[in-house]
Amino acid sequence: MRHLQRLAIIALAFCAPLAPVTAQPVTAQPVTAQTWPSQPILLVNGFPPGGGADILARLTAAHLATALGQPVSVDNRTGANGLIAAAAVAQAKPDGNTLLLVTMSMVATAPVMPGVTLNFDPDRDLTQAVIIAGLDNLLYVNPRLPFRTVGEIIDHARAHPDQLSYGSSGVGSSYQLWAAQFAAMAGIKMIHIPFRGGPPAISEIIAGRVDMMFGNLAEILPHIRAGTVRAIAFTSAPPSPVLPGVPTIAESGLPEFRADNWFGIAAPGGTPRPIVERLNTEVGRMLADPAVRERLISLGYQPRGGSIAEMERTIQADRTRWRAVIQANNIRGE
Repeated sequence: MRHLQRLAIIALAFCAPLAPVTAQPVTAQPVTAQTWPSQPILLVNGFPPGGGADILARLTAAHLATALGQPVSVDNRTGANGLIAAAAVAQAKPDGNTLLLVTMSMVATAPVMPGVTLNFDPDRDLTQAVIIAGLDNLLYVNPRLPFRTVGEIIDHARAHPDQLSYGSSGVGSSYQLWAAQFAAMAGIKMIHIPFRGGPPAISEIIAGRVDMMFGNLAEILPHIRAGTVRAIAFTSAPPSPVLPGVPTIAESGLPEFRADNWFGIAAPGGTPRPIVERLNTEVGRMLADPAVRERLISLGYQPRGGSIAEMERTIQADRTRWRAVIQANNIRGE
């Protein structure tokens, strides 16, 4: 009998309505800056080895590896002015283990360039972390040419339209935009010869098959010092202390001329905010080191840093500015 009573009580317990329980929200454990990284990191660079982008990528990778306690390797995926690399990172898992050396052209000029079809949305599929550095950019020529000033180049080009050639790192690249802006302001016509990155174009200038180029000081400085190219003028103020005596284009006859560029770090869209903030912090610490700053300046960079919000505002301002140049000069990408 007692056995039957015991079974009845158990059955009633299962049949009775459950007492209300206060629901507790279940949330996934967020990825934090303290738990990341737990594996090696890949920094994807869309430009060839030896160029200004590659130099900065490898310097930054070395510092991040020390700061984060994980190897950081550079993967060069060239083509389409860096857009192949950008697309690869945009499609990567947003876990902070794949990063992009992002350039102004990838996120500011490419989205507003006619003829360029992006298979990713820079605002949705990339998360901006920090601007590492700007670049000292300049106009330089083959040293066998007689030009030593901006005025001499302009005078020759006006007298001989479509005779001077200029190289670039690709159709729609910042190098082409600067040259187009220069030609429009000077009232001259030149021939554009695009290449797959800056180093191949430099090789052709040294060989004498291309006359001149607008490019960054970091990748051209060894050639200037070797005398295989000649520096004419910087594209923005102030001129770099690395090359004293080289003026700016603005003070050489085109006072409204200004052209600059920058490199930064981006991650796939949806990367947890703590990871992005950690990247911003570590790059900021790197740039606060006087020895790092001195080395960057000596290589032709302008240390930047700043907040994530500042980087996002810079991108929007650059889009507005370069859209006007693109439209005024009828430039199309490829």
